Amino acid sequence: MLLRLLTPCIIFVLCGLVSPYVKAKSDIIIILDDLGYRPSDIAAFSLPKEVTFSILPQTPLASEIAQRAEKEGRAVMLHMPMQAQNGKNMGPLGLSIDMYAGAITHNVRRAMKSVPNAVGINNHMGSAFTGQREAMEALLKEVKRQGLFFVDSRTTVLSKGKEIAEQLGVPNASRQVFLDHRLEPAFLLQQFNEMKRIAKREGRVLVIGHPHPATIDFLQTHLPLLEKEGFSLASVADYFPDAPKVAKQFPNVHEQTAGLSHHIIANKNIADKNITLKNNLAFTNEVNSENLEHTRYSTRKASPEITDVAPNE
Repeated sequence: MLLRLLTPCIIFVLCGLVSPYVKAKSDIIIILDDLGYRPSDIAAFSLPKEVTFSILPQTPLASEIAQRAEKEGRAVMLHMPMQAQNGKNMGPLGLSIDMYAGAITHNVRRAMKSVPNAVGINNHMGSAFTGQREAMEALLKEVKRQGLFFVDSRTTVLSKGKEIAEQLGVPNASRQVFLDHRLEPAFLLQQFNEMKRIAKREGRVLVIGHPHPATIDFLQTHLPLLEKEGFSLASVADYFPDAPKVAKQFPNVHEQTAGLSHHIIANKNIADKNITLKNNLAFTNEVNSENLEHTRYSTRKASPEITDVAPNE
C-alpha cells in the first residue's frame, strides 16, 4: 500500500532528473540539391545558413554559389551526377556503371575543382550507379581520400551506399524525406509534417529538397516556426563534425558537438536507469500486460526511418 502511494512522487522526481534529455530539441538537417543551373537558384540564399547547398559540378553558377556560401559560413556539398536506371542525361562529369575505377576518381576530382569548398558528396540521380558495388567502392574510396562525407540520396532501395561507406570507414547518412517531388502546397506540408514526426521520434532527420521557387517560399514561411515547436535547424556540418574536411572548415562545430554529445549521453544514461526503475515499479503495481508491451516498444531504440525512394529521376 505504501509503495502505491509513493509511486507518483517517485516518478515525478525521476521525470525531473531526465528533463534535460527529454527537452532537447530535435535536429532538422535540410539539403537543397541541384543548385547551379538557374539564376533563380540564388533565391536560396534567403534561407537560414543552416540549410546546406549541394551544387552540381561545372554548371554556370557553381562557382558563384560556392564562393558566396563560403563567405556566409554555409556548408556546401558536391551534388555528383550518377547514372540512373532510366538513362536520363546526367550532365557534366556524370559517373556511369561502365567506367573503370580510375575514370570515376578522375571525374570526382574534376568535379571537386568546381566546388572546392564542398565538405561532402551526395548523388544526383544514381539509381543504377549506387546499386553497383565496384562503382560505389571506387567513388567512396575517393570520398575518403578527400576527407569528405557521403549522403545517400536513396534514389533506389537497392543502393549499396551505406553498406560500402561503413566498410570503408566513410562518414555517411541516408536521406530520410524528400520534401518537394510534388510542388502542391498540400503535399509540401504533408512532407514537412512527416519530417517533424521523424525528428521527434529519432532526435534528428535528414531532408532533401530543391531550389524551386515554390519550395523556397514554403521554407521561408515554415522554417521560422520550428524553434517554437521544439526543433532546431542544423547544418549538415553538425551531422558530420568528425569528417576531416568538416573539422577543418568548421572547427567550432566539432567542439560544440563534442560537448553536446557528452551532455546527451550522460542524460541518456540517467534516462535509461530511470526508465528501468519506473518499469520495475509498474511491474510491482501489476500494470497490465498490454501497457508493459507498450513500454518495452516505446523505449526500444529506433533505427533511422526512410519514408520513400526518390520518384524524380
